[in-house]
Amino acid sequence: MDKIVGMLTVGLFLSNPIFWIVIILAIVCAIFGKKIVGKAGEFSVQNELNKLNKQDYLIINDITIKDSNNYTHQIDHVVISKYGIFVIETKQYNGYIQGGEYDKNWVQNKKIQIHNPIHQNYGHVKSLCEVLNLHENFFIPIVCISSTAKTNIKTTKNYVVRLNELNKVILSYSREVLTNYQDLYNRLLSLNITDKETLKQHANLVKHNQIKNTIDSINRCPKCGGELVLRTNRKDLQMFWGCSNFPRCRYTKSI
Repeated sequence: MDKIVGMLTVGLFLSNPIFWIVIILAIVCAIFGKKIVGKAGEFSVQNELNKLNKQDYLIINDITIKDSNNYTHQIDHVVISKYGIFVIETKQYNGYIQGGEYDKNWVQNKKIQIHNPIHQNYGHVKSLCEVLNLHENFFIPIVCISSTAKTNIKTTKNYVVRLNELNKVILSYSREVLTNYQDLYNRLLSLNITDKETLKQHANLVKHNQIKNTIDSINRCPKCGGELVLRTNRKDLQMFWGCSNFPRCRYTKSI
């Protein structure tokens, strides 16, 4: 029976191979889509950074380090130079993104809460301060949005840039502040975690936090980020979700 089924499957594939290739690609994208898109964004940033002078700017891509609290930090890109250390978090967003540097979350397409990557990148900077024994002033945190998403991000001190602006921002720093940048580069390379089990544990923790953030965002107002609470309509006594910041925010959602 298994032999017959196998022969029929092969026959169907040979009769219409393009259809089955599309099906297989769709399945792969459904399973690994987010990871593929994320890696594509990191690859485009890596290509852009490679245009910098390799003697003056030492680049480390996709590095994982551990701090004194035994927490691991995966950092997309670190550029070490005499002008400072650039810590780059890559994001491949879709749609319309709005928020501010001090907001806990940003809003995607006016309804989906996403974790503020500036805060995430600040955690990376703090871990690098510790392992390299350097003051925070030597680090320049940058969030690079490598996709074509439209953005409305309000910042005063932190850089949120598009891919074509990245190197321009890096090259705008011209005052030499680090004489031992080559030693710092070598030290950071030596701290890079390559143990597969540790990297797997870090990936699982990231996945857990993503799920938690998704659950939290369901209970958040897409307009202002306030908590959604159950309310009752006085006219028909029907219950609905309303923003806890009412009357300042009048967002409602049916149950």
